[in-house]
Amino acid sequence: MRKYEATFIFRSEEDKLAQAKEFIKSILESKSATVLKEEDQGERILAYDIKKQSKGHYFYYELEFDPAKVDETEKEIKLNSNVLKFLFVRAE
Repeated sequence: MRKYEATFIFRSEEDKLAQAKEFIKSILESKSATVLKEEDQGERILAYDIKKQSKGHYFYYELEFDPAKVDETEKEIKLNSNVLKFLFVRAE
């Protein structure tokens, strides 16, 4: 298990935000990831439009995760339209 930092930008509408957060939690649980820290960083105006959205809601996670499962997790997250952008980074 390695430590990772993950940042997600969700659509800012209230119902879409709740769906996206629940989706991410279910994906992480199914991949046996341990959430060490979860931080709601709030809504921000994006520097450029992403999927025709000018605002996004940021969430930050610190995770312990099996490195072999990161790629398949990313593929599943890409399929969700409520997630505008995301990034997994290995923490040192």
